[in-house]
Amino acid sequence: MKKLYQLFNQEEFIQKGKSNIIKGISNNTEEIKRDYIFFAVKGNKFDGNSFIEKAIQKGAICIVSDNREKLYKIKQNYPDITFVYTPDVRKKVALTAQKFFDYPDKELKIIGITGTNGKTSTANITAQYLKNLGFRVATIGTIGYEFEDRFFGNGMTTPDPIKWYFLLHSFRKLGADYVVSEISSHATNQSRFYGTRFYGGIFTNLTQDHLDYHKDMENYFNSKKRFIEYVLQNNPSSVVSTNWDCTYGRRIYSQAKDKNRIIRYGYSSGDFKILSSKISIHGTTIRYTYADKEGTINTKLLGEFNIYNVSASFSLLLKLGFPSKELENISPRLLPIKGRFEIVSNNGFLVINDYAHTPDALEKILKSLSKFKKNRIISVFGAGGDRDRTKRPLMGEVADRYSDTIILTSDNPRSEKAENIIQQIKEGIKNKDKVIIIIDREMAIKQAIETAHKGDIILIAGKGHETYQIIGNQVYKFDDSDIAKKYLKNDV
Repeated sequence: MKKLYQLFNQEEFIQKGKSNIIKGISNNTEEIKRDYIFFAVKGNKFDGNSFIEKAIQKGAICIVSDNREKLYKIKQNYPDITFVYTPDVRKKVALTAQKFFDYPDKELKIIGITGTNGKTSTANITAQYLKNLGFRVATIGTIGYEFEDRFFGNGMTTPDPIKWYFLLHSFRKLGADYVVSEISSHATNQSRFYGTRFYGGIFTNLTQDHLDYHKDMENYFNSKKRFIEYVLQNNPSSVVSTNWDCTYGRRIYSQAKDKNRIIRYGYSSGDFKILSSKISIHGTTIRYTYADKEGTINTKLLGEFNIYNVSASFSLLLKLGFPSKELENISPRLLPIKGRFEIVSNNGFLVINDYAHTPDALEKILKSLSKFKKNRIISVFGAGGDRDRTKRPLMGEVADRYSDTIILTSDNPRSEKAENIIQQIKEGIKNKDKVIIIIDREMAIKQAIETAHKGDIILIAGKGHETYQIIGNQVYKFDDSDIAKKYLKNDV
């Protein structure tokens, strides 16, 4: 519990009510209880200001809003309620949550990973390195919020600020040394982590995605760049790593004020330079040079994209001062994560489950698989509904380039018709003869497995670690790996 005067400045109060003790905070009226603060946040679909009176009826004793006119109009009807005005309610949510949960900024080292593709894998790889170095590490991201054997749920890639600061407080209380978190562009735009001091940051890459939200690539890029700038500006000792083989990564570096705290990685980089790489079905070898010394990284991780994911993590840890030899010794112990180049079966033919849901991610994994190709590549995928529609034909084009057979199916169609999404993907496919349309995702996977021959590779793409399908407003249990195993004669 906290007192109101601990959470707000005097000049922010429009009206002070009777109660002073705060038991909880929320921006969702469904979560409001007695003696809570309600933050009236305006979202894409709903305006929290429309729910102020509902929040009061449910027990809120303090209302925070950026709508001064609304507050002055309503306060006379509720003399016992405290009303607080702020010009930026999203930032105020974050700063209030920071105080409410006693954010331990000097005791917890936080590393954030942003980019279009590779966030989950790079975060996981970074966490594994740190754990093997002897640290206690928590993770926040797409797969969930975890610390050691405790799971704190899941939801958004980067949770809202109230959940964010609750997690940081909880992790430190349990003894975490580090938190490694994925940072989405939405989170940056919406100030979800505002007030947090980051110890390190990584920019993986930028390719087309989320244009339904950002409208164009420049807006999308600026949200990524703002996170890297934030990491450097809010902690004078923080460092970041950026992908030098990505045009946007180069822009981040060239526009940075303090380049000494940035390490660049990639085949063309002058900092952490990838000299060569070798991929096999058994793992990946990366030869690199750093600070005029050569080294070798051996991992069991598969896929060309993991060359970049490992390099991103490795280079940041080098910049943070960890010895290269220790990191090299740990590298063979790195484990793959569910739904990221996950080998479901390798009996006769190879079955791979991967989260690839953008044109770039799909191309990277298909390009990697083509190096192992002995017979055909059968791609099974769709595209999410109510999301960026412009990427759909681009995904079709990529699949056409690398696949021998393409099975188009549903992938969280949400409020859209799966048939329409599939037709938009098909527009990018020149060779329509290789296309099979099976809307039911389970039947699509079944068809791929039952028609596979020795030496074939089946790629099931788009959902990866997800254990559900969203059709309309309903959420159904669905796991690509489990479905595949159901129709395989022999599991791995």
